[in-house]
Amino acid sequence: MPGLIKAQAGSLVAALALCALPRRGRQTLRVPALEAVRLAADGDGLSITATTFDGTITTRLEAAAEGEVALSADPLADLVRHFSADTKIAIVADDRAATVTSGRCRFKLPVFAVADLPERHILGEESGRVELDARIARDLFARPAFAAAHEASRPYLRGIFLRNTDGNLVAVAADGFRFCRFMTPVTTTLSQDQALIIPSEMVKTINRLLGNASGNVTLRRSERLFAVESAGFVVVSTRVDWSYPDYERWIPSDGRNVVTTSRAGLGAALARFAAVADPQTRTHVIRLRWDAGGLHLDADGGVDCLAADVEGQGETAVQIRHLAELIGALRGDSVRMCAAEPGSLILVTDPEDESFTGGQMPIRPRSS
Repeated sequence: MPGLIKAQAGSLVAALALCALPRRGRQTLRVPALEAVRLAADGDGLSITATTFDGTITTRLEAAAEGEVALSADPLADLVRHFSADTKIAIVADDRAATVTSGRCRFKLPVFAVADLPERHILGEESGRVELDARIARDLFARPAFAAAHEASRPYLRGIFLRNTDGNLVAVAADGFRFCRFMTPVTTTLSQDQALIIPSEMVKTINRLLGNASGNVTLRRSERLFAVESAGFVVVSTRVDWSYPDYERWIPSDGRNVVTTSRAGLGAALARFAAVADPQTRTHVIRLRWDAGGLHLDADGGVDCLAADVEGQGETAVQIRHLAELIGALRGDSVRMCAAEPGSLILVTDPEDESFTGGQMPIRPRSS
């Protein structure tokens, strides 16, 4: 496994950070090579690849490179980041160790046999694709992510579901208490079945990668895998091996009991109630009631009233944290809440943004 690499420290640090993948402790104890990154000559540059059981990230940088080497990602990144960005770094590796040098500095790092690295995830035969502006792609994953389930008992909800519907690409997340749908118009088809569920661990990675991306990105899928490609990286993700439920049946029709108020005002009110909530209580519940006098909130002896436009009247109770996260995912100045009937999902929308739909399951209001 001979390898020779010459690169600037700043470029190498940035590429290693881009390739960071979440690793679970038990997995790395069982398969130490999950900690490694593969550095390989790629034409007139250097490719860096990281792979875990959940996905593969590959990026490329300008560097002089021959051969390939596999090194533990964290020690290499920690070492190189302590050089100034324009410092020239050389890595010379054989089958026993890698030597990292710069000027009079010399450090040794252990190597992994390239043959021992986990098999890279390769998309294979493409069955769908769509091209999006990077900002839209980021919203597709970032905005619904808060609503994805964390419970292992319902793996089909532990991620974001993607599907083409009525000329839109729709991203959906739900956890049994909340629901979120974000959609954007597209002209091509990524997926038309119920099977494209991206696991939450990889959703976090995709969000991070898209955070600094610009221009267009391409989303692609095959029968088993999903990929996001940009000018700076390619990430290939596994998918949750389940079928997503029929989310459309969760969305109630518009009812007559509707309240519209300031998003910032409601967010601040929920924060005030959260600030004084009993830390010993696991679930903090707030009652919401709206009528001609506005939107009334009360919880554990605290009360507040917000100016609001009201149609009809309604009353419900929800978890403070859940509603605050849902309100935080909106972008506009106003929030609209609709209670179609007692016990049904409370529809939460932005009157000026049809791309976003949220829902909150109520909790039975407690007696005063």
